[in-house]
Amino acid sequence: MQASSEVGSIIQEACTNLSIESGKALKELALAIKIMVQPSSADSHIENAKSAAKNLKSLLKSGIWEDIDLLKVIPGVTVSSILIDVVTCTEKIAESIHELASKAQFKSVEPTLSTEKLHSGQIQSVKSAQMVNCSHVVINVGESTLPSPPSESSSAPNASKQRMEV
Repeated sequence: MQASSEVGSIIQEACTNLSIESGKALKELALAIKIMVQPSSADSHIENAKSAAKNLKSLLKSGIWEDIDLLKVIPGVTVSSILIDVVTCTEKIAESIHELASKAQFKSVEPTLSTEKLHSGQIQSVKSAQMVNCSHVVINVGESTLPSPPSESSSAPNASKQRMEV
């Protein structure tokens, strides 16, 4: 029975590391989309998560299961399997966000810019620069053409579509 708790502890530690790295990667990817910059800082977290997933797979395939009550470690093994899938999905999300950033021409962030600066809001200069370089914004306002009461139709202007440039 002591072996079950030791194996459970090892699995728990591996799962914790894996989920922390995946969470950090997803947070960095979300921030990159939010402020429209290249998500380069998430790559190291994804690599760490992939490494942790590889180690966890090796652990699950190893011969540690002898003399262990499998019913006690099944929940941990189930969580492990799901987290390994989460890492795979996180990697696919990162690839998609890199593609989006490339096609949408997201700005590159200087390598000296730390994650703490990104999270503390000191990235405003990049966002401000994006807004200043914007020549104009077009807003199309459309209303449905619902029949209006006869008393309003003669005095109301036709507001089916308006174009406003800022």
